[in-house]
Parts: sequence; structure tokens; C-alpha cells
Amino acid sequence: MNSREQILRRTGALFLEHGCKSLTMDEVASANGMSKRTLYEMFRDKAELLQECILLIHKDNMLRTEEDISGTDNVLEWFIRSLENKDEQRMSFYYDFFTQVKRYYPEVFTAVVMDVNRWHCELLERVIRRGQQEGLFIKDVLDAHQISLQLFELSVAVTDRAVRNYLEIKHDRGSDCLMLFLIRGIATESGRAYIDGYLKNNKSLLR
Repeated sequence: MNSREQILRRTGALFLEHGCKSLTMDEVASANGMSKRTLYEMFRDKAELLQECILLIHKDNMLRTEEDISGTDNVLEWFIRSLENKDEQRMSFYYDFFTQVKRYYPEVFTAVVMDVNRWHCELLERVIRRGQQEGLFIKDVLDAHQISLQLFELSVAVTDRAVRNYLEIKHDRGSDCLMLFLIRGIATESGRAYIDGYLKNNKSLLR
């Protein structure tokens, strides 16, 4: 018999492929080789199933991010590498998917966003604390918790698609550049030298 996690992974892929509105519980049951009655014994309704699928997708993304951070020599290396490896098409796809979730399942969207936002703030705080320990981020202006909250709020603002569309910004490069400058603003002298050295050799980021 399929485990709950197997069902969630298979169904999560179906939600992403077909959209949260179009995919039916009949199709979910068929894809998982079970009756709809058995499916409803495991999940109260489609909203609960959708929420658990999204949270599992987020958990997988979280684990990959943690692995990426632990595999770098310092936090600035991870931050810059994450900009370089950013998949614009994939991010646009996820944006469209979550826009649909927000429209048709607002209660799921609210619950998921609260969980995801909390994790992002905690991640930023750990990154900043590590950067401070590495001598790359300043310690005396604000503590890591306050800096992480402010950076998160700014990151949400500069990556908001509605704002970018209003300003006719066609890509995310401008927001990437702004985030890099925000990080530079809390960097120590050695941290700024690291960022400036990168920008000197990768001027395409500024175009």
C-alpha cells in the first residue's frame, strides 16, 4: 500500500501539472491506485490534501537549501551562488501556481504562507548569525533577528510581481541586484570586499 508521503509526492506533482482547481479527487485516487473512499479516509477534503502536498514540497526545498548552505565556505558564497543558479522560469511557474491557490483555496494559501514565511525568516537569521561569526556581517547596528525580519520584508517588496508589472520590469535581475546591495549594506569591510570582487568579475548582474 502507498505510504502517506508517497501519495503526497505523487499528488503534489499532479497539482503542479494540472493546477489546484482542475485536478479532481477522482483523478488523485486513480493516480494513487485507490478508491476515492479510501482517499477521503486519509484526507478530510481536497483543501487538506493540497495543503499537505504544498508543505511537503516546501520541506524538500528547505532541505535542499540547508544542504546548499552547508556546502559553501561562507554565507556570501551561498548567497551569490543562489543568485547565479536562480531559475526564473521555475520561479514564474511557482508564482502562477500559488496565485491560483490563493484564488481558489485562500485558507490553504494563508496557512502555507505563514509556515513558509516563518521558515524564511528563521533561515535568514541563521545565515546572518553565521555571517557575523565569519566576520562578513556587522554586529553592532541591529541584532540578527531584527535584520532578518527587515531583509525579509524588503525581499518580499522587491520581488512582488504586481509591483514589477506596474513598473514594466521584465525580469528579476533588478530585484537580485537590489538584494545584493542590501546584503552589502550590512557587510563588514571584508564582506564588502568579497561582494565587490564578485561584481567586478561578474558585471552582467548589474545590467
